[in-house]
Amino acid sequence: QVEAAERAAPVCLRPAQPPASRTMGRAGPLLAALAAALLAQVAEGTAQGAVKLDNYTFDKALSIPGFSHLVKFDRSYAYGEKEDEFKTICKLAHTVPKFLVGEVPVQEYGEKENDDLKDRFGLTQADFPVYFLFNEANKKGLKYSGDVKATELVAWLRRNQVRMPSVGTIDELDQLAVQFLKEGLADAHLQSAKKLAEDQYSTDRKSGMYVKIMQKIKEKGESYVASEVDRVTKILQGKISVEKKAEMEDKMKVLGVFASKDEL
Repeated sequence: QVEAAERAAPVCLRPAQPPASRTMGRAGPLLAALAAALLAQVAEGTAQGAVKLDNYTFDKALSIPGFSHLVKFDRSYAYGEKEDEFKTICKLAHTVPKFLVGEVPVQEYGEKENDDLKDRFGLTQADFPVYFLFNEANKKGLKYSGDVKATELVAWLRRNQVRMPSVGTIDELDQLAVQFLKEGLADAHLQSAKKLAEDQYSTDRKSGMYVKIMQKIKEKGESYVASEVDRVTKILQGKISVEKKAEMEDKMKVLGVFASKDEL
């Protein structure tokens, strides 16, 4: 009876699977980026949004075609204000296509993990944190030499063709602001900004600031931006409430988008 049951049991055949090489070939660079991220497991202490790189994964991750990488070299388990600025960059970067943020933690003692990568780029522990941009134009790495501030790092990345959103601003409206200035203060961009401010970003007070600044520029010319920056700076230097200070700081961020039109 057992033999009869075995003969009667249906046979389940699995469909043939395509060769792994053909599957990978169709997946394209996005899957390659995901594979690199999985290979570079996020270690304890690595900032959220950053991929941990080491001497096994560093060159592999940077070899992904068409991708740009911002890589931070720093001591293991970094903390403090400069690390907070890095975390801000990581949170902003996830929306940027074909751009990854990496982190190389260098141990000073014990096994001295990644000490060879530190030496490869001519760095010392006293230099940390150090940032490099790697892309097609900078295959050996472009070293950042400014202050470790998220706003300044973002501006530097934008100057080097990485379309990072401005810190604390709205990316869609950032792009409209730049187009508005570069295309002769076109009404079409102002109307698009109004629509975004009234609909998608109606709960963000910064959205209305874009619209008002565009309107003022049409009335007074592009010199309005510099004069308004001066005015808001003086307000911030005075004695104002916490709420007013937060509002003026937001306005300075939005004004910064209009002031940096040549960075894109």
